[in-house]
Amino acid sequence: MAPERKIPQVVHEADVKMVGPGYDESHYITVPIKQFFSLENVGNIGVCHMQPGDETCVFAIEAEDDGTTLHQYGPCDEFYYIMEGEFTVWWGEDAEDLKDSYVLKVGDCTYYPTGWKYKVKNTGDVPGKFFYFLTSPPGIQRRFD
Repeated sequence: MAPERKIPQVVHEADVKMVGPGYDESHYITVPIKQFFSLENVGNIGVCHMQPGDETCVFAIEAEDDGTTLHQYGPCDEFYYIMEGEFTVWWGEDAEDLKDSYVLKVGDCTYYPTGWKYKVKNTGDVPGKFFYFLTSPPGIQRRFD
């Protein structure tokens, strides 16, 4: 028997529930997001909303979990596209000493390959919003403290 055929879908941002601090305290995420789609063995797609000064926890996208970050996403890749505001991203191999950084502005797209720890802060003067895609390779193990 052939698998059920899926049809194209549209999701309106206004119809997607915001989760995270101030919206759904039971959710593990450290800044508010709207997750549009979660595609099994492909990835998660959504929009992150951050007020000036808001900062994520340190994330790890490494093959091995050394236990030094609140969120270990496993060996995956992540992409951001900046829609509104200005963000600074710090990254490195040591969660306590993220030495490298860059500033992202509207229209910038960034790629985080497997093997790093990173965090994001809205360092602008206005609320910021970015689109994200986080891959979910088959068999990936994630941890959210």
